[in-house]
Parts: sequence; C-alpha cells; structure tokens
Amino acid sequence: MKLSARTAAAAGWALFGCAVVAFAAMAGLEIAASQDKLAAVFLCLGALAATALLRLPDALHETGHLLFGVCAGLRVLEVRIGWLCFDKTGVRFAAGKGAGETRLTLRHERGARARLFAAALGGPLLAAVAGVALLLAWGMSAAHPALTFFALTAPFLLQEALFACVPAELPDGATDGLTLAELASKTGEAEVALRVMTAQLQLERDPNAELPYELLFGAPVVREDSPAFLELLRLQREYLLAHGERAEAERIGARLQAIVQEQGG
Repeated sequence: MKLSARTAAAAGWALFGCAVVAFAAMAGLEIAASQDKLAAVFLCLGALAATALLRLPDALHETGHLLFGVCAGLRVLEVRIGWLCFDKTGVRFAAGKGAGETRLTLRHERGARARLFAAALGGPLLAAVAGVALLLAWGMSAAHPALTFFALTAPFLLQEALFACVPAELPDGATDGLTLAELASKTGEAEVALRVMTAQLQLERDPNAELPYELLFGAPVVREDSPAFLELLRLQREYLLAHGERAEAERIGARLQAIVQEQGG
C-alpha cells in the first residue's frame, strides 16, 4: 500500500514529536540524576546539536545503505549527506534534495533484485539496530557521559528508521519502504531502475550486446520526471534505432526531449 505524501508527512511529524518527547524524558532523567546539573544540561544540548547540525541519524542511515550495498556486491557511485558528497573524485559540496542519498549500481546480474533489496533495507535497519542498542546500553549500564551523549540520539535514530519504512512518494523521492515494496512486487520506479541497471551492465560488458525486448519495453508505467524513466527512454530509442524502427525511435526521442525541456523550464 502506497501512502499519499500528505499522510506520510503527518506520520513523519508524529514520529518526530514522539522522538522529541523521548529525548526530553531522557534528558530530564539525566539532569535529575546528575550531581553537576549544568554539565548535564550542556551534555544534553550537545547531543541535540550533534543530531541536528551533524545529521547523525542521516549519516548512520546512509552508512547502512552503503555497507549493505557493498556487502551485497553493488558498486558505489555516490554518497551524499546534507551538503557533503562523497564519490570516486573525493569529497565535495553539492546541493541536493533530501537529507541524504546513496547511489548504487549493479556489478552482477545474478540476484540483482535481492542485492538492491538488501541495500534499500540497510539504511533503516542499521539506524533501528543502533537506536535500540544505545537505549538498551543506556538503561542497563552505569551512567557515562560518552554513552549518555550517543544514547540521547537514539530517539531520533528510531524516528529516522521508522519513517524510512513508510511506503510513500515524497517531494524528495521514494522512501525506502516504497522502494522495498516495489522491488518485492516488481512495480514502480524501483522496477524501472532495476531494468535500466541491468541493461547498462550488459552494454558496459559488451557495447554491441542484444538487449532483450521485454527488458526495455515490459517495464511498468511510472511518472515521467523519474530519472530512471528518462534513461529507459534513451535505451528504448537506441534499441529501436539499432533495429531499423526509425519512426518509433523518433517518436520516443521527441517525447524524451519534451520531458527534458519541461524539467529545464
């Protein structure tokens, strides 16, 4: 089931409110139990600042995608957290939608769907495991400033993990929950992206490879401003040109150009 952007936003705000309440409760307990109240207050404020300014939940979320993707045998193209972007050229500042993004592609065709599923699951899973582990350590261990500092970020880690699992199309793109659902049901943009990656991998190995017709033309219908859909149109056009279907290739080329011009405008 795909939720509307408005419903997903409401769920996001509700989860954020729960995280704030949980953080306030934990901070209150720490301050009340501390002999140095001022130091405890600064510790709590520092944890809050690190969460908001250093984007710790986002960083851990993207690290999960990265680790699971690498372990699943995917190739890393780019990792972006806020304004920081990491790719093969190094570290740079780059504007982008959303709090973060990890771009991966296939190294192998075998098990491609499972590999992408693992990478999509890795982000919310790592954030959830880290959040639960920190809360358990905080509740079961003797108070320590370092443990308390990181434990105070746990509510926001869990908020990040839970919201990422909400299946919805947001202005910043599809959530991990929607990507997982689409990969499982072989529908939507995730399915189109999988087909495009498979086709690109085959062409990378052999530029003259004969791509299966069903791979390119059996993809589900998705919104036209999707990057995966635009790349699919390019591949379809090249396929038709290679098979002498110039009229149909020109029609798809005109459609592609119109979409690109509309986005540019």
